[in-house]
Amino acid sequence: MARRNYFTRDEIVLCTYAAIYYASDFGGISKIEDLTHRSLASIKMKIQNIAAMLDEAGAKRYSDVSPLTGLPQGQTGRMTNWEIVEPLYKLPKQALFQKCRSILG
Repeated sequence: MARRNYFTRDEIVLCTYAAIYYASDFGGISKIEDLTHRSLASIKMKIQNIAAMLDEAGAKRYSDVSPLTGLPQGQTGRMTNWEIVEPLYKLPKQALFQKCRSILG
């Protein structure tokens, strides 16, 4: 049985920023790929999943990321990693951006 490659806390921080604002602020999602060697498709899907969670929570987003829940249309999404995402979206933009910068070095 294949071992699941779960997203790390650092990846979730970066993906949350990308879902709320713009990944281009920290150099684009290729920076996440460079950091983790995860596929761009997987990273994009995680960002879309986080966008769906944020939309369901009524959080303000500024990015144009299309939400993707992984569930049929009209059903609420998966709250995967919500315990990490929730406190992040409540941070001021600059504080969340600083977390991204410290991860990327």
